[in-house]
Amino acid sequence: MIYITRTQKSLLAAAVLVLVIISGTIYIRQEKATEISLGEAVELKEAASPTHGEAIAEIEPEEISVYICGSVKNPGVIKVIEGTRLDEAVKMAGGADEEADLNAVNLAYRLADEDMIYIPRKGEDLKETGKTIPGVNTVKSIAAKEPGKVNINTAGEKELETLAGIGPATAKAIIRYRNEKGPFKSIEDIKKVTGIGDVKFNNMKDDITVE
Repeated sequence: MIYITRTQKSLLAAAVLVLVIISGTIYIRQEKATEISLGEAVELKEAASPTHGEAIAEIEPEEISVYICGSVKNPGVIKVIEGTRLDEAVKMAGGADEEADLNAVNLAYRLADEDMIYIPRKGEDLKETGKTIPGVNTVKSIAAKEPGKVNINTAGEKELETLAGIGPATAKAIIRYRNEKGPFKSIEDIKKVTGIGDVKFNNMKDDITVE
């Protein structure tokens, strides 16, 4: 029989305790290393994947043409980004002149393609001149058209959207079609635009013109 002295027992217990401590330390370090690796992997994945905001930012804004006239220093057609505020467009037209009545204008109005903006003069009676106030009753086209009808050859996106069954996507398709193919020769030609069939045409035919 092997006899173990008290001193040997103490040394053996100490050795076991040291082994337990070492094993625990190694385990904890391995756990931390695993957590760090997982954390780095998540960070790398997040860094590689564009956020929703970044994805939206990659979409290039559309450039549009707007006619601005009246009490501005440089009236004429200017190119701006769709949705630009009228205040910025006035600055691009050289700014308002000394006679301009900017209090009668909604400078926060967002511009759309083919808008015609008239900046009134102080004391001008818009009812007598037949002019319109931007953002309140903005003119979409200076071309003549039948009363109460939308000229599909000149109307802007917002005006086209007033037609039955025409939303933003279809309005853009109409403008894109006439830019690529030329003006519509008859109101029936609008059915050549993707998304417009007999049903939509019948709903809008009494409200459109090509003259």
